[in-house]
Amino acid sequence: MTSKITNRLAIAEIAGRDSVAAAVAAVRTRGFTQLLPTIAFTGTEFGDAEQPLRTIDALRVHLGGACEVFEPVYLQEPRLWAAMNARYATVIADRYGMCSPCLACHLYLHLLRVPLAWEAGGVPIIAGERDTHDGRIKLSQTAEGIDAAVRVLAYVGIELLQPIRHASGEQVAKLASGAWKDGGDQLECLLSGNYTRLDGSVMLATDAYQHYLAGYFEPVGRAVLDAWRTEADGGGAPEWDEIVRRVLGDG
Repeated sequence: MTSKITNRLAIAEIAGRDSVAAAVAAVRTRGFTQLLPTIAFTGTEFGDAEQPLRTIDALRVHLGGACEVFEPVYLQEPRLWAAMNARYATVIADRYGMCSPCLACHLYLHLLRVPLAWEAGGVPIIAGERDTHDGRIKLSQTAEGIDAAVRVLAYVGIELLQPIRHASGEQVAKLASGAWKDGGDQLECLLSGNYTRLDGSVMLATDAYQHYLAGYFEPVGRAVLDAWRTEADGGGAPEWDEIVRRVLGDG
């Protein structure tokens, strides 16, 4: 970044069409004049690796001169992803009656942006999640799950903006100028659809889901943020397996 940072900066999560729509909506409603795009990796992506860069180029076109869009920052923490989503999957499934890596994976993607938000002065993070996708449920994006992620980041004073969470697919397409079709031209995930039955319906037990959010999702998110704060204050590098193990031990 060569330009001077202003107090109208936000960090944008960049993935595909919905993330572009969210960034555009946030600029329009909150008056941001600078966006710092971030591209995060989990280790499960496949497809066209240049797609996120084209997404950022499209975002610049959509915003025109209304907002400066910086060059992207790349983020990843594979050991954290593994600890949150894979290492203790059997324990999580046994304890909460459900387990899908998609849930804590989305939280991981939000968490990765927090140290950068701190470095920039506690600026907001823009995400493109929606409560439903025109009636289609994604286990990683429900009203309860989005609210829980917002609470986790608020724990350390970071605002997680979800400007399109109530938008329809048509509204999202208009915000993104129809540049993407749902599921097209985006990086894909090796684990996509792991929570669906053979007929494509979503396996969602409400009580188990609420138990998981309260007992694991939010506590592990707070523990990750506490570990990063300790590291920033001069503590050692986080041992992610041990941190997640302690969360489960306290659950």
